[in-house]
Amino acid sequence: MRRVVFVDLDDTLFQTQRKNPHADRLAAVDRDGNPLSFRCGRQEAFLDWLAKDALVVPVTGRSIDAFLRVTLPLGMRAICSFGGVILDADGKPEPEWHGRMADAAGGTEAVMEGLLGTVAAAADHRVDVRHRIIRDAGLPLYISVKHNAVDGGDMARLATAVSPAVPEGWTIHLNGNNMALLPPFLGKAPAVAFFLERFVGGGPVLTVGVGDSLTDVGFMELCDYAVAPSKSQIVSVLSWQTPLAASWTGEKE
Repeated sequence: MRRVVFVDLDDTLFQTQRKNPHADRLAAVDRDGNPLSFRCGRQEAFLDWLAKDALVVPVTGRSIDAFLRVTLPLGMRAICSFGGVILDADGKPEPEWHGRMADAAGGTEAVMEGLLGTVAAAADHRVDVRHRIIRDAGLPLYISVKHNAVDGGDMARLATAVSPAVPEGWTIHLNGNNMALLPPFLGKAPAVAFFLERFVGGGPVLTVGVGDSLTDVGFMELCDYAVAPSKSQIVSVLSWQTPLAASWTGEKE
């Protein structure tokens, strides 16, 4: 049976050395070509295991340019910018999906500009962040906010301050030092659903979804199996729930 693996990149297959000091194998570079992200031996072995006799499709918040700076042997097929762009086997935006995203994005740019101003006003020099509209394949897709001094507490407070201005249907994605404001049309899950419909067929297929963050859960649920790193936002959220042992009564079904 064929396998298709949809896999997130950052904090799933690799991290910065600040997050994982044991990671010493280059995984991605910055805009100037300097080493930026790394993977450890276990992450390398995990990807080798996933990719054996399988089609691996990265599903990432990275833009096309940032995806191309990843040094892992992943091929050109990818879902980038939180689902805003689907790249085909030649690394070109898939035309039908690009048309859908262009139609949707055209009506949200003014809203994004307004939200960008809201973020700037809420930060007001008290929170040291950089923020911008992420444009990919010529489309305005979402707002990215990053803390310059790596302060998750500051980011949580900023998210709370901004939330009243975020329109209904939009998503505030907060994960440590990073925040993204995602419009309703954008998401990894719809892009993976489209990919499955258009490019995966012709017999039985086993699908696996791998990710670390809450924005990954939607596309992971579309797959036959869902996998998350033990140190991830997904597992942290699960650990907040009542432990299984606490609900066990010892009674047989």
